[in-house]
Amino acid sequence: MTAPCPHCGTTTIAFTPVEAQFEAVVRALANGSKTLAAGEFRYFAQCTDAEAAAWVAHLLHCAHAWPQAGADEAVLAQVEAAFAGVAKPDHFTDRTHCDECREHDDTLRARTRGTLRRQDLGNAGWDPITFSSADGIGYFFPALARFALLPDVWPQHSWYADQLVLHLAWDGSDNRLLAWCNPAQRSAVHALLAHLVATRGQAAVHHQFDEELQAALAAWQPPSA
Repeated sequence: MTAPCPHCGTTTIAFTPVEAQFEAVVRALANGSKTLAAGEFRYFAQCTDAEAAAWVAHLLHCAHAWPQAGADEAVLAQVEAAFAGVAKPDHFTDRTHCDECREHDDTLRARTRGTLRRQDLGNAGWDPITFSSADGIGYFFPALARFALLPDVWPQHSWYADQLVLHLAWDGSDNRLLAWCNPAQRSAVHALLAHLVATRGQAAVHHQFDEELQAALAAWQPPSA
């Protein structure tokens, strides 16, 4: 039996692995093997090779395909609510500026919050969000937050939390997204950063962006009442 993803529309086998099974798939992905991950899933789901490969591909493409801990879902719900009213802009970059701006604009215009993929977000040296307008970042922020809470399983890319934190720490209190956000959005971003500190603090140390995480947390601190 198959079912379409309500977020990205991809149709995959309708099987939800239990926690231990899912952890086995994630370990395989973290070790750089989509083939082994698909093999693990095929064993658990008793499906075909093609069905298993498609399920793993969907997992890597769609941030909503991942189960989240309750605390993760709570902060993501706050982010979703705060940014829900942000419309998708017609353009994300000044596409007339250069070829890179045009390519990044094309990449982001082709996606929605539900269809944005990790590979669309590149890396520190090729990151479309760096070139995006603040309202463009605001539109995609619920998806960016969700990717930031996922494990580091994309060998071609860094852990996305690192990239997102750098965007949020840039220019401190003069951060362009910070200036654009309303109070509810600022509080949601701060809640996400505080959640990263509380639940992924050691991972931030391991990935060497713990100082940037603390700087971002300080910059996004809501003003005292």
